[in-house]
Amino acid sequence: MSEATTPGDVGSKWNVLRAGQTDSDGLEIPSLPLPVGTEAGPVRLAVGPNGEARLLLPLSRHERLGTIEAGAALKIGVTTLMHRGRAAKFLDIVCLSRELEPVFDEVVDGVLARIAANVSGVYAVRTTIEDFRALLVTPIRQEIERSRVAGLVAELLILNRLLDLSAGAWRTWRGPEGDRHDFRARGYSLEVKASLRAGTTEITINGLEQLEPPSGGGMLHLAHFVLEPVEGGLLTVSALGGQALAKANDPGRLRELLALVGCADTKDPDWNQHSFRIEKERLYWVSADFPRISPSSFAGGIVPPGVVDATYRIDLAFAAGSECPAADFDAILRTMAT
Repeated sequence: MSEATTPGDVGSKWNVLRAGQTDSDGLEIPSLPLPVGTEAGPVRLAVGPNGEARLLLPLSRHERLGTIEAGAALKIGVTTLMHRGRAAKFLDIVCLSRELEPVFDEVVDGVLARIAANVSGVYAVRTTIEDFRALLVTPIRQEIERSRVAGLVAELLILNRLLDLSAGAWRTWRGPEGDRHDFRARGYSLEVKASLRAGTTEITINGLEQLEPPSGGGMLHLAHFVLEPVEGGLLTVSALGGQALAKANDPGRLRELLALVGCADTKDPDWNQHSFRIEKERLYWVSADFPRISPSSFAGGIVPPGVVDATYRIDLAFAAGSECPAADFDAILRTMAT
């Protein structure tokens, strides 16, 4: 077994792990068992694939993580690793910022001290993080454009409607993971666009593939929201994000999706400088008559050689023939959510 580490002496051990100077005690990743543990086994220091500092707390078979508010600098989840030929479940806390690692060392000390005082691992992590809330704030604040906030608000509007139908419908939100469409399920794809001025009918399309219907005969629709910026409006990232997290049957996974779009914390002031109300919403079927540029627009479905991608604007006034009634909108969301 590797050399023991005591609370208050974790900082020097990350580089030891990064250098591979430990046998990991049979765990499949570089790790260092500590003299403090839960009833499921010793707590461990570990490193991620890119050298990220990690803390692994073993969980019993029936122990659940619950909700732990993390933030921009920490990633918290449940990880299953092989230990001496058997699967072991851990509460996995990863520090995403090397600059904040000294603070993370203090967090680890706080967690270990609580566990040594016979506090459960999950509760020790939750209460320690509450004490170190400053660690979870993005170190450098950046102003987020109102159009970007509006875009997320529009997607959260759709997400909440889907979650009202099924607590597992967060899985339909595919855009954050790189899908070319924002939502996709059961043969339907849905692209969501937001405009900020009443009467606006022009929207920006990002890429030749964005308005290409899904393969295999699926249908693509486009939801267009006109969101009017208003002081004290009810539609904010904080409000809609909080509602979605409360409805989802896996809020931790939904938080990961939000982080992928750049919103690690729905209560982040930078994401909540703007609020809105819905001025208008419309749904369009992206059929062959819909104004667009996509691979299928070219002969043989082949983009001309040398054309890599395109960002362009379309006027939805020319898509009036493709507009769908509100009842169709509801029916499509019901199908996608079930």
